[in-house]
Formats: sequence, structure tokens, C-alpha cells
Amino acid sequence: MRKSVINLGGTTGQLASSHLITTCATIAALILFVAVGARVLPSAIGLAEAGQPALAVAFLLNIAIILFGWRRASELRTTLSALKVAEQEALDNAYTDHITGLANRRALLRELERHCRDASGKGALILLDLDHFKKVNDLYGHGAGDELLRLVGDTISAEISSSSFAARIGGDEFAAIVPHASLAEEAAQKVVAALARPLPVAATTAQISASAGIARIDRNLPPADLLRRADVAMYSVKRAGRNGLAWFDGEMERQLHDRVALEEEIRLAIEADEFVPYFQPLISLDTGELNGFEVLARWRSPTRGLVEPVEFIGIAEQSGQIAALSMRVMEKAFIEAREWPSELKLAVNISPIQFRDPQLAERIVKTLTETGFPARRLEVEITESSLMEDRAQALTIVQSLRNNGITIALDDFGTGYASLSQLHALPFDRIKIDKTFINALGDNEQGAAIVETITALGKSLKVPITAEGVETGAIREQLAALGCSDAQGWYFGKAVAGHVASMKFTRQPDVEEPPVDRDHRAAGKKW
Repeated sequence: MRKSVINLGGTTGQLASSHLITTCATIAALILFVAVGARVLPSAIGLAEAGQPALAVAFLLNIAIILFGWRRASELRTTLSALKVAEQEALDNAYTDHITGLANRRALLRELERHCRDASGKGALILLDLDHFKKVNDLYGHGAGDELLRLVGDTISAEISSSSFAARIGGDEFAAIVPHASLAEEAAQKVVAALARPLPVAATTAQISASAGIARIDRNLPPADLLRRADVAMYSVKRAGRNGLAWFDGEMERQLHDRVALEEEIRLAIEADEFVPYFQPLISLDTGELNGFEVLARWRSPTRGLVEPVEFIGIAEQSGQIAALSMRVMEKAFIEAREWPSELKLAVNISPIQFRDPQLAERIVKTLTETGFPARRLEVEITESSLMEDRAQALTIVQSLRNNGITIALDDFGTGYASLSQLHALPFDRIKIDKTFINALGDNEQGAAIVETITALGKSLKVPITAEGVETGAIREQLAALGCSDAQGWYFGKAVAGHVASMKFTRQPDVEEPPVDRDHRAAGKKW
């Protein structure tokens, strides 16, 4: 949008210059007309006889120039006026969210700059994120989602004061600048309460909620940092159960500093090549044989020791470092496993963030080619959320991977809202049941019914089913009876380094395994 505005501005300036030149030329012609007319008019009737043909021609030419200049100036005025209107519309579009009609992120940052420059710390920024918005898109379509966004925008505008500034800053995130911090909490409470009520959407009602974070405007902080503070406060509400609000405080400040420090540490760790692949076995429930491994990232930090993914994957995703981290771990895994038996496959997880990259499939295929790892031995695991943000692009990436011989598994099946629609849209090669359902398998009949339904679905679609998080022999037997084809989990062994994983099929007794948890030591020997 910025480029369009600049181009329009340049065109307007050129036309204004042209208009100025034409006007000046017309004025010059008028002056010349007056000068010539003063000499010609007294003898206008007898010009030819007076021997003044040159003056007569000049007189007529001046009349023609004046008429032409006047018409040209009028046309330029009309064109210039239209371009000014178009320029203003383009400028408005650059600062307006086209779905809700509210200001957009760019306009919000500009308004925050003004408050930080002019205000004396009296205002506050409210950042609001919708809870369960994806469910509306999944159940009723994106048209209903847009309708809901407009309704939310209207609700925010109605509940905050007329002197406040409301914006939609992307996705299902909204923001408001309240000129007096003392009014911010009341305004946020009104908005959260209004959005907790059933909302009319797509000839039905949608039940959502909202989480709000509030940060005081500080003249010493740039707008991006204010947004980050409000974001930290908002996510504290998410962690606490959603549908509420919180002020950014000192403890959150400490957490924010820790997060920023961890982001930098992760960046340096990627540069230092400290992230490595670990391998968790995938076991056939029919034969008990090893089918392959799922690749899991570990961080071998010189200061933190061996760090589990839960400690760094989320931060890497939020800070935009997940792609570099993931591709490097994938490359190492391919190099380690390329000489393993050809029947062993590797399964790798792809973050939903990575699906924003339209060249993702090409990057994976390039890594396979450079490492010499066969595409047929790679299985890419994706979650339903990977297909939600830009469905068309995600499906193109998935299809490109399949065209190169890579198989695709739908990971964490059953935790999203559109599982069946995803299976219909794209023929997956495998379905993985989320471990939350596996953990509930032995606890209640409902858990068993869900797993049984998913396995029956897999049979009807002729798609193998893998169970995650298997921790006991009883659950293993139950899954086998239900028809699951493969499983993974602590019962079969924890994720281990590549040289340890290779022991399981090369039978190298001289290599010592790292210690495993006592509760799972015996189970680890099964594969």
C-alpha cells in the first residue's frame, strides 16, 4: 500500500507541475494578447490595408493559444482533483482494516507514537485476542468468521469511549488506546463481558470469549515495546484460563526480559549448531518390529544442559526462528539415518509457522537431495492448524511434498475442529491419534470409544493409524485389539541420540546407552 501511495503522490505532483506550466503559458499568452491587441484593435477593420499582416496573424494565434491553454488547464484541474481523491482513498486504505472498517496495525503504531510523544503517561493500551475464533471459521466458514470480526469491531467501538482509538491489528487480535489509564480496566471489562455472550453469526449463534492485556503508555518506550507488554499481559490471561483481563506488571516485566534473553540465546545456539536430532521409535503393533523413528529436537546447551523441546519450541516459533532451527535438525537427522536399514522411515514435525513459507516444499526436497536421504523414507507430520491460516498455500505445499514421494501424516488427530474436512480435502497417508486420547484409554469408556471411532475411520479410509504416548503394556494390547497399526511412547522407549538409536538394529553391545527413567527402564529394552 505504501508503494501505491508514493506512486500516486508522484503522479499528482507531475500533474500539478503540468498544470502550473499550462497556467503560466496561458497568462503569458494573455499578456501578449493585450500587448498585440493594443496595437491591432484600433485598425482591426483595415489590417490588411494597413500593411500589418504579421500583427493580424499574431492576434489570431494568441486567441488560439488562450483557448487551448484554458481548455488544457480545465482538463488538468479535473484530473488533478480526481487523483487527489484517489490518493486520499489509497492513504485511507493503507491505514484501515478492510474487514471491520477500524484502523489497522500501521495506524495503531502511528497513533501510539503520537501518544508517546504528546501524552504524559496518562493513557493505556488494551490488546484483545479472541478465544476459540478458529472454531467459528472451521464450523461455519471464513465468511462467518469475517462477519464475527465485524461484530467484534462494532462491539469494541461501542464499549470504549469516543475519545479512544480502536484497531484490528491482524487475525483475531484487536487493540484500543484509552486516553486515561484509569478508564482502561472498565473499558476492557465491558468488552470482555460483551464478547462472552452468544453472538449472532451466520444465521446461528457463536459462543466465544476474549482475553485482554493492558499496558500503561510510557513515553520512554517505543510503540513496539508497548504492544509487546500488552501481549505478555494478554497471554498471561490465556494461561490462566482465558475470558478475562490483566495489567502488565513487574513480574511480567521479568518474564518478558527472560523471554527476550531466551530468544537471543536460541539465536546464538542456532548459529553455534547446538540443536540436535533425537529419535523416538515407531513400533508395529502387529509384529513388534521397529518401523522407524520420529525426529525430535533437543538443545545441547553448554549452560543449560540437554533441553527438552517444550522449553524452546514455542519461543522459537514466536520469534521467527523455528524455520532455521527445524531445517538444521532435519538435515542432521537425514545425515545420521541415511545409512540405516532402508525399511526404516523418519517422521519429522513441521511447525504451522513454517507453512507461511511458500518455498517450504522446495527447501525440504533440497535438503533431501543434498544429504542423500531418500524421499520415500521421509514422512512429514503436520497438524490441522497448519492448514488453517492459508489453506490454499498449505495444501499446495503438502501436494508438492507428496508429488516428490514424501508421505504425509495428520498429527494430533482429534484435537482440532475440522478433522473430517481435512481428511476429505487431502488424502493423508497416516493418522496419528493424540496422546490425550491414549492417556484416557484406560480411564473411562468415553476415551476408548473415541480411539475406537478413529481407528474404525482409518480402516474405512485404508489409512494406517499410529497411537502416540503409549506408556503401559495394557494400553498397547488394547490398541492392537482396536486395530491401530503402529505406536510410540515411553513403553517402547524414550527419544535417544542417533548413535544410541542405531544400537537397536545393529546390535552393538559395546556402546553404552544413556540412563533412562527408572519407571521405563525395562520398557526401553523392548525395541
